[in-house]
Amino acid sequence: MKKWKQISACCMAAVLAAAVPAGTAWAGSPEFARSAEEWAKLRDNVMEYDELAGLIHEYNVTVQNNQRDYNDKRNKSSDEIAQDYRDAADAIRSSMSGEDDAGSILSDAMSEAQAQTLEQQADDSVEDSEIFKMTYDQTEKTLVSNAQANMISYHQKVLDLELKQKNRELLAATYDSVSLKMNNGMATQMDLLTAQENLQNADAAILTAQSDLENTRQKLCVMLGWRYDASPEITDIPSADSSRVAAMNPAEDKEKALENNYTLRINRKKLANSSNNSKKESLQMTIDDNVQRIGASVDSAYKNVIQAQTAYQQASVSLDVASKNMEAAERKMSIGTISRLDYLSQQYAYLQAQTAMKNADMDLFQAMESYDWSVNGLASASAGM
Repeated sequence: MKKWKQISACCMAAVLAAAVPAGTAWAGSPEFARSAEEWAKLRDNVMEYDELAGLIHEYNVTVQNNQRDYNDKRNKSSDEIAQDYRDAADAIRSSMSGEDDAGSILSDAMSEAQAQTLEQQADDSVEDSEIFKMTYDQTEKTLVSNAQANMISYHQKVLDLELKQKNRELLAATYDSVSLKMNNGMATQMDLLTAQENLQNADAAILTAQSDLENTRQKLCVMLGWRYDASPEITDIPSADSSRVAAMNPAEDKEKALENNYTLRINRKKLANSSNNSKKESLQMTIDDNVQRIGASVDSAYKNVIQAQTAYQQASVSLDVASKNMEAAERKMSIGTISRLDYLSQQYAYLQAQTAMKNADMDLFQAMESYDWSVNGLASASAGM
């Protein structure tokens, strides 16, 4: 199995190894939580866009650590969590030496400061298990959103690399042409040096693009449960569906965004748990700010969708023009009325237009996804207290 999962306790791994088939990846959920077909799709060596949420849930280290932490805090009230802080402070004080030598005095002073900090956290505590659950859910959804953005970025970087490689082919042909012209007295040494420098710059740009692409691939692999040096098949991004834009209604969706927003829900729960008047006043101000920011975030996300849709339409028109120009170049090439260099230039222009069209499609798709996330709980809001 291609995905990996570190097990911190070796003895636990040994016990479970006897019960799990060899090569099966360790997931965050028990085997019965999903069907055999679902597990098979998550455990293959293929990275698919519609599987990102499942991969994050089962194999992302942050999500797994948060789940373990939540299990420790499950069903605890804010008072019980505050008592945990006080118990920890008592434990620190009971471990203090009480000796009068310089080292002990310094150590005890540091311990007392830690104990006082814990007691202050107990006094300020408004968190309960529900807040921890919402916070961890928010983190998981954000990681899914980031994985989606990284996968889109990966495919755009693939296109960028292909374009740079085609540009290098054109510049190599240009260098050869200038070299031939110089031999025939039709170009200068400076012309040749310029062509050579352009070719070297193209090589450097390709190396940078390859490095950027590999960094994004490694980031995706690690956050989705593969080793950084794994080589899963990364499938294409779904095409943008323009009908999604028609279904968007920012005025109505703002209400859904307010209802779903994790930050706002967390702060409202903190307000309900708080007994300190100053704290309550501060939280209410934060909540009022959240409401305004969430509405603005939905408006901004919708504006980005419309802008991306316009860019998509413009890219489509440009591609039509480039396609006609390429067809003309093909005809000229077939009858020998166009030079190889001019033909390569037209090929490059056509590839540029194709790349711009594909990027515009992915940009529109990502803008739609971002809008949906803003409605479904991740609209930008102040961090709260």
